[in-house]
Amino acid sequence: MNYFYFFCDLPKNYLKKILLIHGNPEQNFEFQNILESAGFNTYITVGEADGLKIADRYMPDIMICDLDNCDKELGVIKRLNENPSTECIPLLVITSTPNNAHIRAAMELGADDVLVKPITYESLLRSINKRLRKIEVISARLTDKIISTENAFSNHSKKIDHILIKIGANLKLIEFSRIVCISALKEYSKVTTDDGCKIVVRKSIRNWVETLPAKDFLRIHRATIVNMLFLDKIEKAGFRSYNVYLKNISTPFPISQRYGNIMKKTFSV
Repeated sequence: MNYFYFFCDLPKNYLKKILLIHGNPEQNFEFQNILESAGFNTYITVGEADGLKIADRYMPDIMICDLDNCDKELGVIKRLNENPSTECIPLLVITSTPNNAHIRAAMELGADDVLVKPITYESLLRSINKRLRKIEVISARLTDKIISTENAFSNHSKKIDHILIKIGANLKLIEFSRIVCISALKEYSKVTTDDGCKIVVRKSIRNWVETLPAKDFLRIHRATIVNMLFLDKIEKAGFRSYNVYLKNISTPFPISQRYGNIMKKTFSV
């Protein structure tokens, strides 16, 4: 597992980005390697929640929805097409439901194409290329009104309120507001979120200090950063030593003397 900067500092001739919303964390997307061999950068996120967030913030060139659940498929299509940031992104739906009513509903909600399993690589690639070609034509004709795909991932479109990490082959978006604390593990660090999830990422504590909003996050030890929104209490542990207790975490975090003065200025302890 390693920290993953998503599409940062890309050259102008970067490859087209495909974001796949996958429904099965235990199963790989069978066409990923072939699409990447054809010149696409294919990124996968599991579940509609992360997929919708990533699409909103990073605006891929094309999206593929492969959830194998009729209600979830229609829900994703609806939300993507109701969001001004994502409604113009070509959306392909891969479904295992051959029902004509479901296919029609998906198209009416805004899907650009619906491919019923089993599908071939050739049919998927044809559909992708047709949608991308249409976007290129529209961009060429309306450059004063439509953001070109060349700038779709420019830095100014990013909201600095989250990180994207890669767990195995999948992307996961973690909002800063959900991070409870961060602990150093040499050149890595362990991120604990409000749902109890613990994720190891390749990012040092020093880099975290430069990334996180100072108004919410405070370094209390050379190896620990805490989110003060989850502060439960601060207790004296000895002469000039204190412990920080965070909500939903039973083990306290010691405050080192080096950072004790900062805490004293911030809180009455």
